[in-house]
Amino acid sequence: MEAQLPIRRLTTGLFLLAGAFLGVTTAPPVAGAEGATLAPYKATYLTKAMGMKVRIERELVTTDEGYRLTSNGRSMLAKIKESARFRLDGENVQGINYQYQLKSVVRRKREVIFLPEAGIIKSLKKDEWSEHKWSEGVLDQLSQQEQLRLDLKSAAQASDAPPDILKFKVVDGSRIKDRRLQFVGRETLSTPMGDVLTLHYKQLRPPTATRRSAVWIAPSLDYLMVRTQHIEDDSTIEISLESLTIAPQKGSH
Repeated sequence: MEAQLPIRRLTTGLFLLAGAFLGVTTAPPVAGAEGATLAPYKATYLTKAMGMKVRIERELVTTDEGYRLTSNGRSMLAKIKESARFRLDGENVQGINYQYQLKSVVRRKREVIFLPEAGIIKSLKKDEWSEHKWSEGVLDQLSQQEQLRLDLKSAAQASDAPPDILKFKVVDGSRIKDRRLQFVGRETLSTPMGDVLTLHYKQLRPPTATRRSAVWIAPSLDYLMVRTQHIEDDSTIEISLESLTIAPQKGSH
């Protein structure tokens, strides 16, 4: 059991990268905004936890049905694969399918299937399927970060001030969890690409909570995540952007 503890905590860090405490925000939409698009990108993140390091390769590509987001990491002890397929309905991400696999001394598999025509969302966790009533604004752990990009971009067009509170819903097995992020301030972070101005948000938790989570988003990098930090007891898990290539938007020069 002692040997498995660092791997479990490292797994937590990798899962945070998938957006475990981010999600569908409630930033006000831009009046008359139509045909929102997301710029495809390739990014590399470095996860540090319990003295171990894992690099995560993340890529967003366009497909015939919309978009596919993948996030893959590998170390000597673990291998993690994630993917999310989704489409855009105006400025809203509509999930299609989400898959997550961890292979190590502990094995985990998760899946979410969105079936709006049938009015349900199916979710697999711990080898058990759950069924939820379908509703807009409920997303999986991975594609929710793309909704975050869209909402923050919309908010920036409406106001120079970032949203103070972001609210969202995330499918997690038999539960749909409500989470909130609070704006902390603007911070400049040093990255391999140079200094980057970011929007710092922290997750709101009960006063007695022993866990703390925060995320830093860079407007100049198309609102992609630059850093994530999760602190639990005496352990800190940090995920930092190492490299990034963003495809130019159509019509840009």
